[in-house]
Amino acid sequence: MLITGASGTLGWAVARRISSICRVIGTYFSHDCVPDEVTPARLNLADEASINDVLNAHRPVVIVHAAAMTDPDDCERDPKSARAVNVDGSARLFAWAGKNDARVIFISTDLVFDGTRGPYAEADEALPLSVYGRTKLHAERMLLGQDASGGESAYPRGLARCGHAGVVIRSSLIYGWGSPVSNTFFSGLHATLRAGGKMRLFTDQMRNPVLEDDIAGAVVMALEHDLAGLYHVGGGKSASRYDFGRAVCEVFGLDEGLVEPITMDEFEYVAGRPLDSTLDISKFRVATGFTPLGIREGLRRLKTVLAD
Repeated sequence: MLITGASGTLGWAVARRISSICRVIGTYFSHDCVPDEVTPARLNLADEASINDVLNAHRPVVIVHAAAMTDPDDCERDPKSARAVNVDGSARLFAWAGKNDARVIFISTDLVFDGTRGPYAEADEALPLSVYGRTKLHAERMLLGQDASGGESAYPRGLARCGHAGVVIRSSLIYGWGSPVSNTFFSGLHATLRAGGKMRLFTDQMRNPVLEDDIAGAVVMALEHDLAGLYHVGGGKSASRYDFGRAVCEVFGLDEGLVEPITMDEFEYVAGRPLDSTLDISKFRVATGFTPLGIREGLRRLKTVLAD
């Protein structure tokens, strides 16, 4: 198996989960840091030669594509780079997989929705508010053999279609300790609160946060159940960042007075964010038996890891 972005939060969690089952190649770009049991490989998704070199050297039978340019504001400031990595790089991975009969699991995002009517099922219309969301949606449609939105051709010129069904997993807000070189919303929040710093958190943006180990387990389940197509994977319940912050204080014994409520319109982002991008995970739950931990259960597990 080849896992792109194995130095990041999700890629790291998937690599650790699955390395006991098969040989794993973990790619990185900026930081040469993958789990000890994983073979590292540097991959530049914006460079066609880099992609071909890595894939031809290792010839994976499964590709978990978790790497991306992920900061919505960075993507908004530099849409050319966002497209080069998130669209063109993904297209080349998918094309190689199609020619070499490799399975693909592509990790997408709840930010493909405009947030006006969550919770969202897989059949609901995707209307991204940002460059990041549009590039992820474009990549989804390439893998699933659909037309891209916005009048763009589904595949960059000269690239072959992926000749087989892949799996797209749209994930919600992932929380956990991250990897040695990546942070999550939770890890930054915990560090700030533990140091006595205040955090201003949204009360009106709703998502269903999912523990990093749960989303990694979902990737394994998708393989075990031989899934194809589009699936939503997130936590079992919707919550605001303010709700989440108060839960962190409760579980870790931190001062709830450090968590200050604000609304989305009080904070200036470069890229648009949806107000309610909660995902309906019932399709994946029925297909696999997936049962994510509740927020407090997940936080208690992270507290145990910290104690260890």
